[in-house]
Amino acid sequence: MLSANIFYSGYNIWLSILSLIIGFSSIFLVQDSKKFNGLLLFQLGSLMLVMITYLTTHEHILYRFDLNYNFVIFIKVFLSLLTSILWINSASELYNNTPANRETLTFYISLGLTGCIYYSFIDYNIAQSNLIGAVFTVGGIFLLLFSSILTFYHNRTVGNFLLILSLLLLGGKLVISSFFFRYGWLNLNIFNWIWIYVFIAAVMFIKFSEYEEKLQKSWNIADKLNLQMNNIIDSSPLPIMIFRITDEHLLMLNQKAGNMFGLSKKETSFHKLTDFFIDEDNRKQFFRLMEKEHEVENFDIMVCNLITAYPFWLSLSAKTIEYNNEMAIYMAFQDITMRKERESNLQNQADRDPLTLAWNRRYFEKIVPEYIADCIKQSRNFSLLMLDADKFKNINDSHGHKIGDKILIELAEICRRSLREDDVVARFGGEEFIIFLNNTDANAATSVAERLRTNIADASVQNDSGEDVHFTVSIGVVSSEQTSSLEVLLRQVDDAMYLAKNRGRNCVALYNEEEVKANNRHKRQHKTNRIHPIFQNEENEEFSLLDSYENKIL
Repeated sequence: MLSANIFYSGYNIWLSILSLIIGFSSIFLVQDSKKFNGLLLFQLGSLMLVMITYLTTHEHILYRFDLNYNFVIFIKVFLSLLTSILWINSASELYNNTPANRETLTFYISLGLTGCIYYSFIDYNIAQSNLIGAVFTVGGIFLLLFSSILTFYHNRTVGNFLLILSLLLLGGKLVISSFFFRYGWLNLNIFNWIWIYVFIAAVMFIKFSEYEEKLQKSWNIADKLNLQMNNIIDSSPLPIMIFRITDEHLLMLNQKAGNMFGLSKKETSFHKLTDFFIDEDNRKQFFRLMEKEHEVENFDIMVCNLITAYPFWLSLSAKTIEYNNEMAIYMAFQDITMRKERESNLQNQADRDPLTLAWNRRYFEKIVPEYIADCIKQSRNFSLLMLDADKFKNINDSHGHKIGDKILIELAEICRRSLREDDVVARFGGEEFIIFLNNTDANAATSVAERLRTNIADASVQNDSGEDVHFTVSIGVVSSEQTSSLEVLLRQVDDAMYLAKNRGRNCVALYNEEEVKANNRHKRQHKTNRIHPIFQNEENEEFSLLDSYENKIL
């Protein structure tokens, strides 16, 4: 049989306390929340209410401790006062996250204690004491309910709504406990369980709401940071671009970069990093450095404007960053086209003969050993040609040095027109030119030399009188089929060129060791016959432009 006594038994009060413990545990889900203090005080006040409800139907427990009626009434009213104090603080914490005003709370406590003592001990009145206790309890829960309604009004969340519902259920239990407890068919303690689990649900939703709020704040911060970053990039005095690492797609560029490459910001998604590099090897080198160091500074690249296809040089600095939750490459550029042009002009001035614009001897000595090493590595032949203008001194004496210079210029120009781009033509000194022929054996080199000799013989320059001045060259040929030593080949090609001179000039001579030796013996004998007997015992040495190669070995 169900009765009010059964529902106020110790069995049910322990279930209520267990529910409160679960409720207290749920609060720790939001211990970092601003509402933590308010919820904790609300639970403590609710625990006081359970104690009051229990004592209302079990006063005999207090009498067992030999307490008189006055003290029992005082305890119940004092617990009601303590409950209201907890709820007043809870209302303040939930609404504005601050404790209740100390002065007001002190006045309220003083007034409440005075009423408790007066109606419990001085003017003993059970009805007045119960009324004061009810006022304390109802007033506290009403203030808490009003605060929760205001909180819900300002922040309409499921958690705040469930908190109001929990308070309404708690208030309903108070009303039924106060006025309808005499009806045995009412299961009063079920309210203890219902409101506490609604409260637990409110706590969980408050936690979810906080997670959502924090996530939204994080998104807002990320959006704000991205906006600030974009503003900084847009206002940068340097052209800046950002590419996604995975597929090299362009993610962002500022106005200066757009103007440089002929792009608008709307076109960013249509282009990749590969679209801007002219040299594929240059791009691969850049990515090797990025993979190794994750950062590159002052890397020179040649790029082009995507609209005009105009090439220009940039100095690139790049770094791996995170952009919009993606790994990206941040690039800043500086236009160094003018600097590169100045460097190129200076390099040309340093590497080229100022008169003929052919390569000079210093450049030949620097670049040809690299070509020879590459030929040796790939098992390819190469050849050298040496040209010398015939009777050039006579031309200078007859027509002047100005015509001599014009002949040297024309001679260099004929060599450039008659040879391949990767062949090296250098002015070795005076009227001598040296030519490196890549991937060419002796027969092919002889044919090239003969064609070159014919082209030069057919050419002419005009003197100041408008007369054509013809000139010829003697050409020596040597091939790496005999040796790959540049030092030896230079001496051999020089000897071959003198063979062509001895054969009557305006001809081509392939290096022949026996003929060179015979020619050298003849020169020494002829020179000895022309020396006065008194100097015949002196040592005589012939100087050559090739003496500087005495100790050079490739």
